[in-house]
Amino acid sequence: MKAEDYPNVYQLWQQMPNPHISDLDDSFDEISRLLRFNPGFCFVAETDDHQIIGSALGATDGRRGTIYHLVTDPMISGTDLKRTLANLIIKKLKAVKIHKMSVTVLDDNQDDQLFWKSLKFVNLDNTKRYDKII
Repeated sequence: MKAEDYPNVYQLWQQMPNPHISDLDDSFDEISRLLRFNPGFCFVAETDDHQIIGSALGATDGRRGTIYHLVTDPMISGTDLKRTLANLIIKKLKAVKIHKMSVTVLDDNQDDQLFWKSLKFVNLDNTKRYDKII
């Protein structure tokens, strides 16, 4: 993914039934920063005519990896493209010796919960995520 892809990727995110987009975290400037800090960890999928139909943002802090906004066009059926995008990031993380990673899935998003379980991700029932804007 390149910063120039952002407008089309953002448009794709907005097509999701319940987009979880933050003005703070998902602005052009923030996604551009993510791309600079994690070169080669973020991907888009395009049609032959360069229409973006999928995105996946990967990142690492050098210790753990994270996947954000794994999204495919709602008109595309199946999970093959999502699986491909997720596996591209997993492969990149393995290449830099990252051994643990996470994704955040909202409680009411049953489809994504099933998807990540199919990739052998485990829900940690004994944890809660806490965020703070600084």
